[in-house]
Amino acid sequence: MANKNKVTLKKKKSNGVKERVVFLKNAILKPKEVAYVFPSGKILIHAIAVRSGLNNAKYIVELGPGTGGTTSGFLREMRNNAILCAVEINKDFVDYLNNTIDDKRLHVVHDGAQNLEQIVHNQGWENADVVISGMPLSTLPKKIARDIIQSCYDSLKPGGLFVAYQFRNRVGELATPIFGEPKTYWEYRNFPPMQIYVWKKK
Repeated sequence: MANKNKVTLKKKKSNGVKERVVFLKNAILKPKEVAYVFPSGKILIHAIAVRSGLNNAKYIVELGPGTGGTTSGFLREMRNNAILCAVEINKDFVDYLNNTIDDKRLHVVHDGAQNLEQIVHNQGWENADVVISGMPLSTLPKKIARDIIQSCYDSLKPGGLFVAYQFRNRVGELATPIFGEPKTYWEYRNFPPMQIYVWKKK
């Protein structure tokens, strides 16, 4: 059963409005770095957490946390002794995450996801148990997107999970040649509806 943890927001009163402003500004000005105009809903976040087995994982990576809506949700589902490494290339989002989420289990890293293997090693981990991605792979150059998927594979322990949630099938096309066939699930209660892909490293 998931451990429901309390995640402290440093700026509680202004957090919701400020989050939307930061998110929409970057969605407009940097569309290739932002997956969707609408942040992920609670139902989708819980579905991702369940498919990722967060209640049993210790070393967790989130790629593209944005303004931290998913991040906060994942922290609530994680064990007290687990660690979440959030990898974000957008400096505005990195600053926002560091200023609004106060949880010792969260490590925010300003870097590209294609460097994940080195990032994991810098955390002092041998491998990650789970890598979760909401990154907009459909907007990235194919080589960079493939490098990101390969880095996810190389960073996971044997039996570890790579979980991606996307509207389009680009991640499936890129990851299947590396990981094999995924299990897929649709979450129609989110807007827009999202498909959750789950790969297990052999």
